[in-house]
Amino acid sequence: MRTGMDYHIHTFYQRCGNWTMTVPAVIRKCEQCRLTSIAITDHLNHLGQLDAFHYIKRDIQDTATDLDVYFGVELNFQSCDGDFAYNEEIHEKLGFEVVIGGIHSTYTDSQNLREVLEIQHRHFMKTLENPLVDVLVHPFWFCRSEVAARSPEWWEKLIETLPDDYISAWAETSRRNHCAIELNVAAIFYYDALSERFKAHYVDFVQRLMEKGALFSVGSDAHDINWLGSTDYAEGLLAALRMPEEQVWRPSRHS
Repeated sequence: MRTGMDYHIHTFYQRCGNWTMTVPAVIRKCEQCRLTSIAITDHLNHLGQLDAFHYIKRDIQDTATDLDVYFGVELNFQSCDGDFAYNEEIHEKLGFEVVIGGIHSTYTDSQNLREVLEIQHRHFMKTLENPLVDVLVHPFWFCRSEVAARSPEWWEKLIETLPDDYISAWAETSRRNHCAIELNVAAIFYYDALSERFKAHYVDFVQRLMEKGALFSVGSDAHDINWLGSTDYAEGLLAALRMPEEQVWRPSRHS
């Protein structure tokens, strides 16, 4: 199993990563952590954020390194059942090499498990079917206020009782479209808003997807320089689950 991957890293340019997250500093830290292949993937939530990506791309090109460094972007739906602020023209004009994206909200105050899950399912499928997207980002991550609005037991039941037909649909679409499902360290496994029981069920969720042939990507979701290197946790999980090598997604550059 190849190690040293991290395909979800932020910078200070979009005020998402903090001041420590300059591109040169990120690359130097990744070298120190013995990473081998990374992607810089700042948020593009609306078109007003596009200009900053020129600076990120410049800094990647100007920073000498033996690392494989990919120029990427993280997309978010602009509304429930809305679209990404992204299209083929932007993709070609900016030259993004890695595109990760997905749903970042429950989009409802409902306590009904099925209703919340159905919204997630629609957006997971829309992402996995998008030919411009390489990775479905942090499935079942939610902000602290949304997590706090429901009990820990509610979230545990949500992840524990995922229907087989949904799991099959996500895995089959991932495999067919070569769109990976992300193992996100900071948003899931190191996220203290989620219970340890939830995280244990999340590993079962990953295993169910794996057994049905889904592809997986690894990302730290680093917003601070000291979060880099944490993907060894996700890579350890891949090894513990005996993830087949062909199901571990890696970016590729197209000439």
